[in-house]
Amino acid sequence: MRITTTLSILFLLTVALFPQEKKILTAEEIWKMKRIGAFAVNPAKTEAVFSVTTFDASKNESESDLWLLDLGSGAYRKFTSGKGGESTPVWSPDGKKLAFVAKREGDERGQIYILHRDGGEATRLTEMPLGASSLKWFPDGNKIAFTSNTFPEAKGDLDTLKKIIKQKKDSKVTAKVTEDRFYRYWDSWLTDGYVTHLYSVDVETGKVTDLTPANEAILNVAGSGASYDISPTADRIVLTANVTPKPYFKDLNFDLFLLDVDGSGKMVNITPDNPGGDGSPQFSPCGKFVYYLKTVNTNMVAENAKLARYLISSGKDTILTAKIDLAFGDFTFDPTTARIYFTTDYRGRTGIFSVDPNGGDLKKVFAEGTSSGVEADSMMIYFLQNTNTTPQRIVAFDQASGKLKELVDLNKDLTSQYKFGKFEEHWYKGANNDSVQVFLILPPDFDVNKKYPMVHLIHGGPHGAFSDDFHYRWNSQVFAGMGYVVAMVNFHGSTGFGEKFAESIVGAHGELPYIDIMKANEFLVDEFAFINENKIGAAGGSYGGYLVNYIAGKTGKFSALVSHAGVYNYYGQFASDMTHFRELAYGGAPWYNKENVNKYSPSNFAENFITPMLVIHGEKDYRVVVTQGLELYGVLKGKGVPARLVYYPDENHWIMQPQNSIFWYKEVKDWFDRFLK
Repeated sequence: MRITTTLSILFLLTVALFPQEKKILTAEEIWKMKRIGAFAVNPAKTEAVFSVTTFDASKNESESDLWLLDLGSGAYRKFTSGKGGESTPVWSPDGKKLAFVAKREGDERGQIYILHRDGGEATRLTEMPLGASSLKWFPDGNKIAFTSNTFPEAKGDLDTLKKIIKQKKDSKVTAKVTEDRFYRYWDSWLTDGYVTHLYSVDVETGKVTDLTPANEAILNVAGSGASYDISPTADRIVLTANVTPKPYFKDLNFDLFLLDVDGSGKMVNITPDNPGGDGSPQFSPCGKFVYYLKTVNTNMVAENAKLARYLISSGKDTILTAKIDLAFGDFTFDPTTARIYFTTDYRGRTGIFSVDPNGGDLKKVFAEGTSSGVEADSMMIYFLQNTNTTPQRIVAFDQASGKLKELVDLNKDLTSQYKFGKFEEHWYKGANNDSVQVFLILPPDFDVNKKYPMVHLIHGGPHGAFSDDFHYRWNSQVFAGMGYVVAMVNFHGSTGFGEKFAESIVGAHGELPYIDIMKANEFLVDEFAFINENKIGAAGGSYGGYLVNYIAGKTGKFSALVSHAGVYNYYGQFASDMTHFRELAYGGAPWYNKENVNKYSPSNFAENFITPMLVIHGEKDYRVVVTQGLELYGVLKGKGVPARLVYYPDENHWIMQPQNSIFWYKEVKDWFDRFLK
C-alpha cells in the first residue's frame, strides 16, 4: 500500500511538473466531440432542454439524447437514454411536459413521444405511417400540431395509407417518373406522390385530426415538414405553402395562409400579391399580427429577407425593415416587451440584433462568433454559440451588463488538449477597389521565421460566408494543423456585407470573386514574409469547387487544387435539383444568352488547365450532379494534367459518414502535401 501511494504521488508530481503536450486537431478528433443541436427554454425561463449527438466513428453510428439544463445554477444532466435519435424537443405551455421526436424500438419512423419533466418513462403518442415532424403545442396544452406525409388517394385514412405504402414497397417497379421541373431536392427524389399535411393530436386520447385534408401543395421544398405557427387563441394557424402550379415552370412561390383548426381545411391566402417569398411566420404575443420574412424582387438572387407584419383585422401588410441592410434570419419575441431578436450574417459572424415591434430602434446585441437558437427576454438571452476554436456550446448574455456566461460546453475537456492556430481577421482592397475580408489561420506551432505553404479555402453558396465558427466538414483548424497557413476570403457575393455586395456577382459568377482571390494572394504574400509564394493551393466545395475550377482555367499560379462537388459545365447544371434561379445566376441558359453562360463556365477554359487537381464527388449529389466531377476529371486526365478522383457512391453534396469524412481529410491532406511540401 505504501509503495502504491508513493508511486501515485510521484505520478501526480510528474504530471504537474511536466504537463502533457497538447495535440494537433485532426479529423479523427472531430468525431469524438459531442454535438449540441436543438435547444429549447421552458416558458418560465428556468430550464432548457437540448439534444446531444455522439458518434462511434469506427461503426459509422450515432446516438442523440436529450439533456436538461438548470439556467440558474448551470447544472445539466442527461434526461433521456433511448437508442437511436431523439430530437426537436418542445415544452408544453405549463412547462410540465416535453414532446419530442424519437425512433425507438418498434418504430419504423420517428414518432412523437411525451415525457413528464419530473421523470418517468417517455410514452409514444403517435403511430403515423410516415412519421411525425415540426411539432408545436397548442396554447392550452391539450393538443400538439405536427406534420406528416401522406398520399392524396388515402383520403385521410391511416389504414388505407398503410396499405398504399405496403403496395409501393412490394412493387418491383423502380422507375421514377415526372413531368415537373422541380422533382429532386439535395439527395431525394420527389416523384413518389407524397404530400405533407398538418395534423393535431390529442395528448390524452391520441386522437389524430388532419387539419389540411385536401392539401396537395408543397409545404416545404424538402418534401416534409412545414413552417407554421399557432395563434395565442388557438383558433387559427398561419403556415407557408407553395402556390406555383405544376409543372413548376416558374420558381416555387411560398405564400402565407391562415388555416382554421376545426379540421375543415379552410385556409385563406393572406399574401397573394407578393411574387417573392413569404416564410417563417409567427403570431405576435398579442395575437393581432403575423410577423414573417419577405422577399419581393424575383429578379434578385441575393435579396435581403425583410421583416414584414400583417394586421389580421384589416389585412394591412407592411414591410418593417426595408431600410435595414441586413438579411433577417431566425427571429423570436421577447414575451414581455414584444421586442424582436433575430440572427443575421454580419461581417464574418452570425450576430444577434434586435428591433422594436415596428421594425425600428435597431440594436446590435451580440456579434461575436456564430450564434443560433436564440431564446430571449428583456433581461437575459440564451442561445447556442461557437467560434473557430470552440465547438457549439450554450451561453447566456446579460443585456444589462453586456457579459456573456458559458452554461454548457460538453467538449471543454477535449478542446483543452488541443493546440489551435491563431485566428486573425484582415481587410484588403479587392475587386472594384472594395474592402474585402479575409480570415487567416496560422499553424499551431507557428514560427514567424519559417516559410509556410498556404491553402485558400473557398466557401460555397456563393451567397454564404466564412464565419468565426467551428465547422465539422471544412474545419480550418484541421487544415492549419496539417502545417498550412489557411486563408478564407469573403469575396464579392458573400453575405453579411450588404445586399449590394452579395448581389454584385449575379450573372457573372466568376468575375469578381476570382479577382478577390487573386488580390488576396498578392496582399497576403506582400504582407506576411512567412508565406511561401511558390507553394499555394486552393480548395472549395459547391460554388467553392466551381471557383476552383474557374481558377484552373484562368491562372497557373497555384501549385495544387481541390474541387469538391464543383460545377464544371454550366449547361450540365440544368440537371440539378434547382434550375430556376440558374438563369438569373448565370445570366442566361442553354436556350438564350449562351455567350454569357459560356463566358463564366469553367468548361470553356479547359485548354488552360495545367494545375494538379483532386476531384471529389458524391453519387447522390443532386445539387451539383456527379457528372460535373466525372467530366472534369476526364478532361484533366485527357490533357495529361495530374489528377485524382475520389468518388463516394453513398454520399451526397456533403460527406456525412464519419469514416468517409476522415478519409476525405486524408485524401485532401495527401494531395496538398504532395505538391505543396
